[in-house]
Amino acid sequence: MPRLSLIVPFQCDSQALENTLVSVLELRSPDDELLIVHRGEYQDPYGLQGNEAKVLETPASTSLAEQLNIAVQNATGDVLQVVLPGTVLEPDWCVDALAAFDELDVDMIALGVSASGVSASGANSLQYGFEADLIPQRRATGEASKIAGPLLAGTMIRRSAIECLGGWNTKIPGDLIDFELCLMAKLLGLQVGVVEGSSVTCDESRSMVLSHYELGRSIGQLACAFSEISNSAIVIEPLVRRLGHLASGLVSPKLAAERLGWVLGVRDRSWSGAIGKRVESAQVAFADRSREWEHLRTIVPQPNFQGSQRDSARKAA
Repeated sequence: MPRLSLIVPFQCDSQALENTLVSVLELRSPDDELLIVHRGEYQDPYGLQGNEAKVLETPASTSLAEQLNIAVQNATGDVLQVVLPGTVLEPDWCVDALAAFDELDVDMIALGVSASGVSASGANSLQYGFEADLIPQRRATGEASKIAGPLLAGTMIRRSAIECLGGWNTKIPGDLIDFELCLMAKLLGLQVGVVEGSSVTCDESRSMVLSHYELGRSIGQLACAFSEISNSAIVIEPLVRRLGHLASGLVSPKLAAERLGWVLGVRDRSWSGAIGKRVESAQVAFADRSREWEHLRTIVPQPNFQGSQRDSARKAA
């Protein structure tokens, strides 16, 4: 069984996909599993299907979240990494991250992602994930100690964790599936780690389909849904503060549109039922997993956080 499954979801940019596949094939360990998920556009010109990769074709209407979930269902690695087209890996990019997963209670690792094509601000700094102190606001940060969850391009997650979560959320816009996973992690108290120095470069932007207003409204809807869950640590700031920001006149039209969307979104409970059921199912699944792990702890020695022999062999290679 492979230790790591690399998931490459393809949607539009053939050149970005090829650049990423070259990087993966050059740097991955022979034990790593590669899954390429496409919607009929990829013809596998290099014959990767079989010995080199699992090439999975889905219907043309399949969303990004659905592509990732199909890959999860077909993956066999203990740890999964999302590798978006346009991503270039660094040598030994995953050695220390995989060593961290040897601690049973680590659910996710956030890899640093070069901000080119990732950061909304366009800054050329390394970004690790979404800032915990600003939740349920959505802002990426380069301060590793402050994140609540990883960016999609920097996500490494235990397969059992994403299965307990029910996969990525297919009912929300694809622009926000990593942020929603971050909210789930915060609410459920999942262990999110950062291995500073472990990073990837992502030179291609994700295809964003929401307008600034729609983005703000969708974030507000998520905030509303998560804030209504019993004992939730996610709290919505007073609407009067948001309206005050809008009235100040010190914001750009794009930011004003996003904030207006937020003001209306936090009053929209249309996602509350589905999110509530998703959280409840995840709580049950993680409780079952905890009981299973407690049983394992009684019959096997604790894994060594310094890394397995396979990790050492990877670094030596």
